[in-house]
Amino acid sequence: MGTTRRKYAPRLPPEQRREQLLDGALALIAGGGFDALTMEAVARRAGVTKPVVYELYANRAEVIAALLQREAERATAQVLGSIPPAGSADRPPADAYADGVRAFLTSVVEHPDRWRLVLLPPEGTPPEFRVHVELVRARVLAQVSTLADVGLRARGEADPDAELLGHAMLALAEMAGRLAITDPARFPTDRLVSFVAKIAHVLPNG
Repeated sequence: MGTTRRKYAPRLPPEQRREQLLDGALALIAGGGFDALTMEAVARRAGVTKPVVYELYANRAEVIAALLQREAERATAQVLGSIPPAGSADRPPADAYADGVRAFLTSVVEHPDRWRLVLLPPEGTPPEFRVHVELVRARVLAQVSTLADVGLRARGEADPDAELLGHAMLALAEMAGRLAITDPARFPTDRLVSFVAKIAHVLPNG
């Protein structure tokens, strides 16, 4: 009587295997939080044996650390790249902001598991990761506040509070990102960007 052998993933170079394992780890966290991430679950997700995982990561903590570092770096590059520097484009600041939000939401829709970790961090998210997110958020806030300042001054606003407006603009973008993750069918990118663009033009006159 024959036996059915379990099919395993083909051999990959170490770097490609690390990416595969981290992709699986990210999906596990997105689906069940950090408690769902075990070495066995990562192996099963990737279609490999546990020894293959242990060849690259000594334990669960190493998998989590490598994953969070990778996702933090990629999220940072995406979000900072989505906000255009003030004065760098011919478009008015409000339009430039709306373009930035669209670019941000596009990355959210393309990588929902990554942005769920950033915008809706599950219980058990290491404090170091949360600190990194807040540091990046401060950099984005400074960039958005500068954009707000240019827009307010262009409109001749007296005593413009660009810092407060920057907080409102960033919060609006983050809200849009969360809606894009939690209910993409109801809140598609075009609907969210249209709303953001309307608010961006109204806020300076408030």
